[in-house]
Formats: sequence, C-alpha cells, structure tokens
Amino acid sequence: MTLGERLKKIRNDVSQKDFGAKFGATPNTIRRYETGANPPDADFLLSVCNEYSINPTWLLTGEGQMHKGEAQNIIDESSFDLIPMIKAELSAGGGAFVYSEDIKGYYAFRKDWVRRVASGPKDMVMMRVIGDSMHPTIQANDTVMVDTGRKAIREGEIYAIRFDQTIMIKRLSFRPGGKIQIISDNLAYQAYEADIQDIHIIGQVIFFSRVLIQE
Repeated sequence: MTLGERLKKIRNDVSQKDFGAKFGATPNTIRRYETGANPPDADFLLSVCNEYSINPTWLLTGEGQMHKGEAQNIIDESSFDLIPMIKAELSAGGGAFVYSEDIKGYYAFRKDWVRRVASGPKDMVMMRVIGDSMHPTIQANDTVMVDTGRKAIREGEIYAIRFDQTIMIKRLSFRPGGKIQIISDNLAYQAYEADIQDIHIIGQVIFFSRVLIQE
C-alpha cells in the first residue's frame, strides 16, 4: 500500500469531512493525501498516529504492525522530528536540473539533536547526491541534510546552491569584487567564480549519511 492508501485504511468508514475535521484539514485536502496528489506534512502524520494509536513506522513505510499496541519496542514519535526527503537531486558533478521537489518520504531524527545542530525542523530537507565532485568528503548516492535556514555564506563551508538552472553541492569561498568561488573537493574538478547575486543559496549541508553495502 502507498502512504495515501494507509491513511485511507486508518480513516476506514469515517467520512473525509469528519476525518479531516479532527486535524483541521478540509475534505479536499484529505482526498489529495489519500490519492497521493499532495504529500501530508509531518505534523499531520504525527497527529494521526497520536489520535488513532498508529505505529509511525507502519504509516510511513508499511513495515511492522499498524497499531502501537500490536508491536514491540515502538519508538516514541514524540521524541523525533520527521525530516522530509525530496525528490530533487544535488549534483556533485557538472550540475543536475531541478526536476522535482516532491516529498518521497521522511527520516526520523531525535528532537534534541535537531535543536542542537539545526535552525529548526521545519528548515530541514534531505536530498540525494549524484556525481563525484565532492569526493572524498561526500560521495555519489550519499544522502545529505540541508538546513534551509542557514543561507548566510560562511567561508569554506559546504552548501546546496542553485546556479544556472541547476542545483549542486559545493564549498563556497569569498573573492574580491562581490565574487564567490565555487569549489569541488575532488581535485579533478576546477574551481570557478560567479557573482554572488547569481547564486541562490538553498541551505548549508550540516549532515550526511552513506550506505556501505551494495543494495
């Protein structure tokens, strides 16, 4: 089942109007959630889990038991923030066109950790990296967390940026005359400069994860 189909199963025979009213959502919003036309936000999903005693792992992934009482060692979702993974990819190479920013799913991170390192949970997105220009620091297929609340450039830090209709992950360094140097960690890629007003800062990369086995 899809996430929308699992929401529909939770709603059961309750009307979309009555179901939505519990969470401040219109019937049309519930309809879009259930059909997959729009992804529900994390606050809505947590409210549904609390209201119906739903196992959040089951709701997000379909794995495990539907209800909290039916599963052992269920994580207390109140201790976690759900950070969205978006479909757009960050290029660590020649650049990748932004083809979508739809939500694919959510990653759970402890609230206390998020508050220590990030601007706030609503400023966070997860994105997948393609290309090798940031090797060895960040490699192809790594997943990075981008803090969209951190747009001020700090010398030598890594940022997700949009430049020339592409999005990419690079180190940034100030240069005279209002220029920014765009730097790859892979020495096979040459650094280049751009006017600061031509660069859109998506956010600072503050965390990454890597799968060490072949899927």
